[in-house]
Amino acid sequence: MICLAVSLSFLVSCAPKIGEQINKRLVDPFDETKTINVHFVTTRREMGAKDRCDGNSFGFITDINPHFGICIVNVPAKHIIGDISLDNDQDKNTFFQFKGRVNTDDREFLSKLKSSASEEVLVFVHGFNVNFDEAVLRAGQMKYDLKFPGEVVVYSWPAGADAGILGQVMVKSTYDLNFTEAKINREPFANFLKSISSIGKKIHLMVHSMGHQVVLPSLASLSKSGKKQFLSELILNAPDFDKNEFELILSDLNNTAERITLYCSPGDNALVASQKVNGGPRAGMCFKYTGVDVINVNEVDDPVLGVGGLGHGYYSSRPILTDIYQVLLGVSVEKRLFIRKSGPKNGENFVLRK
Repeated sequence: MICLAVSLSFLVSCAPKIGEQINKRLVDPFDETKTINVHFVTTRREMGAKDRCDGNSFGFITDINPHFGICIVNVPAKHIIGDISLDNDQDKNTFFQFKGRVNTDDREFLSKLKSSASEEVLVFVHGFNVNFDEAVLRAGQMKYDLKFPGEVVVYSWPAGADAGILGQVMVKSTYDLNFTEAKINREPFANFLKSISSIGKKIHLMVHSMGHQVVLPSLASLSKSGKKQFLSELILNAPDFDKNEFELILSDLNNTAERITLYCSPGDNALVASQKVNGGPRAGMCFKYTGVDVINVNEVDDPVLGVGGLGHGYYSSRPILTDIYQVLLGVSVEKRLFIRKSGPKNGENFVLRK
């Protein structure tokens, strides 16, 4: 029906209701236990378990050639938001479970994403000391809790530590090793972004912690090469990335995405420790950046079953996911729930209220 501009009230009555638009976008209610396909790209070296997605599948050293596939994950309806407790032998409605793995090559991987009924893809890049299985479970949890209608892809670079007690205790050496692996993964990740941006979907990119060492230089490089506006939403969570370096590449980052949202916290103890190690403030410690919606989440950073205990894992909690849900819907920051404008002398633009 064509609406003629007879009166303002007539135009309003002809406009589609927002609720109808959201209901049309969110076909799956995600209101019961669900089996979810988590697409993965990983440069981790394969450990031998070619049909599994657990801790015995991929390690923490970079492989020359990326691996592609799908991890089939049971996401329980009764899980607490932020918790990804795994137990294949318990009630599927209470525990996350791995249900199998499908290996593909790069062409089949892209073909599966392209053939999806949804026009959106969410790419997740994890941070420091996260094993492959944890990254996959986290991606599945976020897809479910965000009620995300499209396909979710986890890019898993070789973060983590030796399973031995000594390897877990040596935090500084683990950090250095992870930092080195992150830098090695910049070129492979840039190649991945070029390929996935060619499938004609709306690509959202979500990053956490040291994952920004992989992502941000890759985005800047692609921008410099002439690739512009190939991302819809770029969501940066607690970026463990040098503040001054971030500012140097900021114009390039702004060229790659329609919008950039950065969640920060001055109470992030992991970033405080990183500052001491690296000798400079981190981008996620709350500073204003041109063209970026910087949101302080310190008020809502309450640990959930240990998640966020350092003030660093808030990206998968209820308050942040509630805001990210609205980000993915395209709602302007000042019009989203529980957002207040920050003071002119504060580092952030906005605060997420408790």
